[in-house]
Amino acid sequence: MHRWTLRSLGALPVAGLLAAGLAAGPAAPVAASPSGTWTRTGSMTTPTEQQLGTLLHNGQVLMPGTAQLYNPATGKWAATGGMNVARTVGFTATVLQNGQVLVAGGVEAGVNMTVTSGAELYNPATGTWTPTGSMSAGRYSHTATLLPNGQVLAAGGALFAGSSAELYDPAAGTWATTGSMTSPHDGALAGLLPNGQVLVVCGVDDPGVPPCATDLYNPATGTWTFDGIAGASATRNYSLVLLHNGQVLISGGENGTYPAKETITTTANLFDPATGNSTATGSMTAPREFHALIVLQDGQVLAAGGETQNKKGQPSPTASAELYAP
Repeated sequence: MHRWTLRSLGALPVAGLLAAGLAAGPAAPVAASPSGTWTRTGSMTTPTEQQLGTLLHNGQVLMPGTAQLYNPATGKWAATGGMNVARTVGFTATVLQNGQVLVAGGVEAGVNMTVTSGAELYNPATGTWTPTGSMSAGRYSHTATLLPNGQVLAAGGALFAGSSAELYDPAAGTWATTGSMTSPHDGALAGLLPNGQVLVVCGVDDPGVPPCATDLYNPATGTWTFDGIAGASATRNYSLVLLHNGQVLISGGENGTYPAKETITTTANLFDPATGNSTATGSMTAPREFHALIVLQDGQVLAAGGETQNKKGQPSPTASAELYAP
């Protein structure tokens, strides 16, 4: 049986991207959780909605949009350097083989809401950022996946990105186009499967696109194939992450119409790309949407922030966090 449990998260000042919040709470070390459960960890100091996080080689979690680091050993958060170009939403953050982090695309901070094609690199050793080559077009809400050969696959995204895809070469610092997906994916999850192929799952539904469709990319041929439909308990705003066992964890989200009949859920499901089947797993300790999901080195999943349902039944930013043990 899979269950969720709570723990506490350390502190995090917020600066921009998808701000969904975590209420401040006592920090606590991350302990091993029983199978399929969630436990609480230290809360960020500022609520953050749709905050993007990525796992560094040293085991810490970088939140690029808020320039903060989470330490699983202590359950605490600390400040780090901010990006040269502030981005509010929709960018990707990919850890390269050399340990640096590639941030690409997204919406630039400011009144014009410019979708950028720009990219930059974060150095964990110095906590600083440097520019690198730009993508062929502006993208946001796209996916980015590190391939076995060290290149990064960026695919899909909102507006004009559609089903297009391109590859980043860290050695040259440049991008080149590759094959397009079988259908557009906006706000999808992507992950590298054990066989070296890339799985892209779900995303915002577009007219004529099946809900929660999945596509597979073959790096050897640069082509995509359709891989079926993944299950999600909620209709939108859920979060997804690829687990170490190759399954996809889909958690939270909301059903109904905003705001009167909106219901934010605690439910979670597991999608198995090998079989194309989805099964229910343990529910979270609190309802969440727009939350971050990050797989830690020990295989547990950190669910941080997002929106929860307040006493009036309305969505409200939360600073809470919990851990899932698959």
